[in-house]
Amino acid sequence: MKIPRRFRRVKFHPAAQHTTSFAGLRFVFDLAAKLGVIRDLKTLTVKKRRRGIPIEDFVMGVAANFVVGGDSLSDLQVLRDETVTRELCYGVEVPAATTAGERLRTFALGHLYQLERINRRATRAVLDRIGGSGPMTVDLDSSIFEVYGYLKEGARYGYTGERGLHPLLAFVHAERLLLGARLRAGNRASADGVASFLPQVLKALPDHRTVRLRMDAGFYAQGVERLCVARGLGFSISAKLTSRLQAAIGALPASSWQSYPWEEGAEWAEFRYRPNGWSREYRLLVKRAAWFEKDQRVIGEHFHTAVLTNLSGAGSSLIRYHLARGGMENYIEEFKHGVGAAHLPSQNFHANWAWLLIAALAYNLAQGFKLLLLNRAQHADQLKKLRLHWFNVGARWIRTGRRWILALARGPDTVAAFSRVQSLLAAL
Repeated sequence: MKIPRRFRRVKFHPAAQHTTSFAGLRFVFDLAAKLGVIRDLKTLTVKKRRRGIPIEDFVMGVAANFVVGGDSLSDLQVLRDETVTRELCYGVEVPAATTAGERLRTFALGHLYQLERINRRATRAVLDRIGGSGPMTVDLDSSIFEVYGYLKEGARYGYTGERGLHPLLAFVHAERLLLGARLRAGNRASADGVASFLPQVLKALPDHRTVRLRMDAGFYAQGVERLCVARGLGFSISAKLTSRLQAAIGALPASSWQSYPWEEGAEWAEFRYRPNGWSREYRLLVKRAAWFEKDQRVIGEHFHTAVLTNLSGAGSSLIRYHLARGGMENYIEEFKHGVGAAHLPSQNFHANWAWLLIAALAYNLAQGFKLLLLNRAQHADQLKKLRLHWFNVGARWIRTGRRWILALARGPDTVAAFSRVQSLLAAL
């Protein structure tokens, strides 16, 4: 590399009529059309101005902003300035920041339920195309979306001590798809609203697949157990270590403890247990590991992890299966900050809920792109990597005769990969 002592002056010119910064964004729109998302968005009954942007353009414009890395309303201006990008994406009209904020505030509760249904149908379409016949694991959790203003509706101090909103989230574990997202006030308990949320989530799953739910101790509640029993669902829930449960664990004889094969020095045991107010007894699986204070082990003290479940199988394997739900924290992190869902832009509660659902749609379109169009080795790629290699790729738009050409600003390997994805999309 040879850098001159005096930098050359470069003159800058706009090239919006000839180039795009987001050549791969067209694949997202093609996939949305194949999954029926565009068709379903046209059925949204959100009121619009006489010369306003069509609702399908509004939602897909905001979703495209999430996909390419925007996390605020002001970031929409980048796509508005990209003339070729919008032409490449079938002439999508991208709203201005102020217009988008106003439009989000027109979403009423009924419109939000319509948008939830559209998200479920899109997720179901992805799962149907993936196929499979075994049990599906659904991880149910909640997360605090921290806010710093004092005027957002529903912003309260939650269990973490942070001021924010507290949505319910449900992911299908293997495919990393977001099955449902429902915004709640920040001071709501984890299990509040599960009775109405979970039945809607299950509609996104293929009818012939059995479902296993995994939940943390925030969902250790009578209402959750009744719902699982009524619907015949398999479940595993992290049990709260109440004084009654701790006494039951402490009463176990030494012969009950077996070596836990996946952690050195750990042991596990099993017994039947019925929490207060629950309808029946269940398997209570408990793992104990050595207790450390700093680097010093405390003799005779243990760290216990308890799991209540109605699943069959080897107890040690079920403990390991349940503890794998910790991977959901990575999915939540990518949804909150990788997509930008956590940057709730409005003071209006329903507007922020609409923002959350559009972010969920963008997240699932990106996941569907991986699952349906990329190699299995790439299914674990995060959105940041997808942007680098697929969505945020510069290209020059060339029209010659009746042919459309995108001259990618990459090498022949990228050109071949884009051609392959286009062929797979046509075959969906």
